[in-house]
Amino acid sequence: MLNPLILFLAVVIDRVFGEPPEKIHPTVLIGKLIEFLEKTLSSTNSKNKIRDFVFGTLVVFIVISVVSVVSLFIEKMINSIENEVLKIFIYAVILSTTIGYKSLIDFSKKPIDYLKSGDLENARKYVQCIVSRDASKLDEEHVLSASVESASENITDSIIAPLFYAVIFGLPGAFIYRAINTMDAMIGYKNSKYLYYGKVAARLDDLANLIPSRLAGILLILTAPFYNGSIKKAIYGFLKEGNKTPSPNSGYTMATLANALNMKLEKINYYTLGKGKITVEKSYNALKAIDIVVFVFLFFYFLIFITVVPIK
Repeated sequence: MLNPLILFLAVVIDRVFGEPPEKIHPTVLIGKLIEFLEKTLSSTNSKNKIRDFVFGTLVVFIVISVVSVVSLFIEKMINSIENEVLKIFIYAVILSTTIGYKSLIDFSKKPIDYLKSGDLENARKYVQCIVSRDASKLDEEHVLSASVESASENITDSIIAPLFYAVIFGLPGAFIYRAINTMDAMIGYKNSKYLYYGKVAARLDDLANLIPSRLAGILLILTAPFYNGSIKKAIYGFLKEGNKTPSPNSGYTMATLANALNMKLEKINYYTLGKGKITVEKSYNALKAIDIVVFVFLFFYFLIFITVVPIK
């Protein structure tokens, strides 16, 4: 099992320093590999469905293979370091690049900060950076909703899932998850270009997030009182509204948090989760929930680790 100190340091490093420069960012490099393969094994825009599916599957296979080999090599090199303190630190630094903790909080918080000061225009501008919907005409409540939706959905993608797979499979697990998630973000769309080409990437991402999304939802239930939420309402959101979004996974954290804080999250013409008026204060509590969930995840893993791993 992975040393809990590595997880803790990785989280702290990312929370304090954020993303590494793009030139050396592993996710950016994975994205460039996907772009190269997409040009080499191009889509036919659904004109040849079989070819699109085969080529898209090849892209997934090649990306996962390359990321697996490289990350296994890096992990092997780290484990060959004799100095234990240095080994843990280097492992944590590299693992931190698979997490998007600071960027998630910072981007989600900015629109809320602007609304707190009454600046709706800048709030719309900044929320547009984190959502695909047109934010130019959103009112205050829908700007807050978009910000909280993005934050609560990405608890899984940006933090819990890479940590979860790091716990089980080490550094390669976190990097393979990040590769799958990046492929879904780049080619996992339901349009003519990617409907068949990105089908495997999209389904693989759904599968990879199946357990982490529900784990994150359960942690949001357990910790509800610590972010001024209701456990009872959080349970209702998880069980009754978790499957109301187009994604088979993202709804669990969004619905749980929306109901726990008695606020409505709405993407117009797509879904409505929870009830009650969303406010700036509740939105800040939603961001607070992320910090609490991450801490509790690390704490529970520490308890499991010291229970399972014998003390030498």
